[in-house]
Amino acid sequence: MAHNSIESIILDGLLILESTHRIETNKYTYIEIVNRFRVLLQQHYKTERTVGFYAKQLNVPPRRLSLMAEELLGKSAKQMISEKVINESIRILRYTHLTIAEITYELGFTDEGNFSSFIKKHTGKKPKEIRLEHSEEMKKKNP
Repeated sequence: MAHNSIESIILDGLLILESTHRIETNKYTYIEIVNRFRVLLQQHYKTERTVGFYAKQLNVPPRRLSLMAEELLGKSAKQMISEKVINESIRILRYTHLTIAEITYELGFTDEGNFSSFIKKHTGKKPKEIRLEHSEEMKKKNP
């Protein structure tokens, strides 16, 4: 929770700085758009998982948004969206006692099967396996 708040504050700060220190170069425009994308992603990752949504908000074509993100960060906009959802899923699985059903709802998935399939596809593990691994790691550290 604190991590999300800090990340959101930093990204909002970047947005403010950009609007006050505008430099008209292509590189800067890329940075500005990608940073705005990151702010929007932080705000909407639970409900919006399409590049098209973010591109529309930024008034750029989806393909261009992906190309900008890839040029600046080495990953496409879709990869960034997936990574955000995966990282948040893993964080919630490890550090809360929410059920898989509650996490599914929290992250905006339609059902547990979709959530589990998404996590398995991107991590190679089921949500329960991720939670169990963390629990076992904690037991080893604190016998």
